[in-house]
Amino acid sequence: MLPVERVIGEEGLSATSEGLKLAMRLPWYRSLPFSTVEIPECAIDGEAVDLSGAIVEYDGARWPLAELGEQTNAFWFVRDSAFLLLPGRTAEPGSEHSVSLTVNVNPPYIPGMKRANPQTTTLRVN
Repeated sequence: MLPVERVIGEEGLSATSEGLKLAMRLPWYRSLPFSTVEIPECAIDGEAVDLSGAIVEYDGARWPLAELGEQTNAFWFVRDSAFLLLPGRTAEPGSEHSVSLTVNVNPPYIPGMKRANPQTTTLRVN
């Protein structure tokens, strides 16, 4: 899988006191502002995850997923992972789960383009 096709980061899935934390990668060849990125869906073991309370973490900043479109001054660098925090979701450390994530990119310099990037993989909870 090419780096621009991968959306689940190497750090995988972690259990935290706040909920599950999923590493994400930017599936594009250039850095983009977060406002041009959408996370339309995530599923764990085939069950859709409600993203209404999800939080994005990146470089010490946090904001609700619902406000991602407002993050015009926050850039996601292609070599960095961002994290999707799923409050209230739990999993036992060491357990394995099928995780599906879709990340859409809408590059500002290609008007009208929306590239959907789905990935499904099995992850062991850290």
